[in-house]
Amino acid sequence: MKVSLIRIIEKGNNVRLEVNVTKNRTYKLGVTALLLSALLTAASQVFYASRVQNAHPFLFTGISFFLTACYFSFFARSQKETYRWKSSWQSLLKLNLSSVLAFMGFYFALKFIEPAIVSSLEMGLGPLFVIFLALMQREVIAKAQWGIAFGTLSACLLLVISVFNGVSGVQTNLDSSAILGLIASVACGLGAVLCTNYSNRLSGMGWTSSMILTHRLYGIIILSFIFTYNILFDYIFENILWILIVTVAGVLLPMYLLQKGIQYCETFLVMMSLCFVPVFTFLFQLFDPRISWSTTTLMGVVLLFILGVFSINIGEKQS
Repeated sequence: MKVSLIRIIEKGNNVRLEVNVTKNRTYKLGVTALLLSALLTAASQVFYASRVQNAHPFLFTGISFFLTACYFSFFARSQKETYRWKSSWQSLLKLNLSSVLAFMGFYFALKFIEPAIVSSLEMGLGPLFVIFLALMQREVIAKAQWGIAFGTLSACLLLVISVFNGVSGVQTNLDSSAILGLIASVACGLGAVLCTNYSNRLSGMGWTSSMILTHRLYGIIILSFIFTYNILFDYIFENILWILIVTVAGVLLPMYLLQKGIQYCETFLVMMSLCFVPVFTFLFQLFDPRISWSTTTLMGVVLLFILGVFSINIGEKQS
């Protein structure tokens, strides 16, 4: 009897040990996936910014997001979920418009503005727009959130002023292109917040991630082809190779890795990985001869990173 009891205890200990080892492996896999996703995203932003100087920025968004929609459509069909169009078409329409702001604004800005600044403004302006939307819904804003909001606003203003004063990594004149690039950077920050909001609404209506990713890109695809239909065939054969490379390495693969990270890691670590993207972007752009060193940009990127980490810590404590 004692021998049987000992064996049962040993088996139980072995099972717990195997579970702990499995959890440790999946956690490491998730961390690796998040790190690779951030690195690939940052590298693709710098690579895209260097190649788009001689091409229309919406050539990439049209072709790339058409392929992305086709890719996720395959997975959405395999899930055999029922679409609830009647109750969700308004949220889907708003998600498409928000995606236009987020993605077309982002890739347009990269043609004229330093990649690290575009990436930082997208991340840094997020808390400001979140507070603005919360105020519109008459929600109470914590003092710490106000502090983070004003801090991110200061850091973003520092980056904007660096562009206007010509001390950013990309030497630009204060012309319409630079102003449009900054406006597009602000727009992509707003679009990113709205995308999160409307994606959550669709998720609450029973839409899966693949379903959302398949149908959120129609606005981008249509507008991109409207802007480039007359030059599409003139440029497509010269640019299709790098567009495919950035699509796979900079869009599809980071999305897949990010999803794996979300699956295996806690929310805190996922959000932390997103804060690292502007930092990685700044490091990668040092290898681009078109972009020079900018201490002002580095200060803004680091400040936004610190505020981002602080914001995540506050969110974790509140939850």
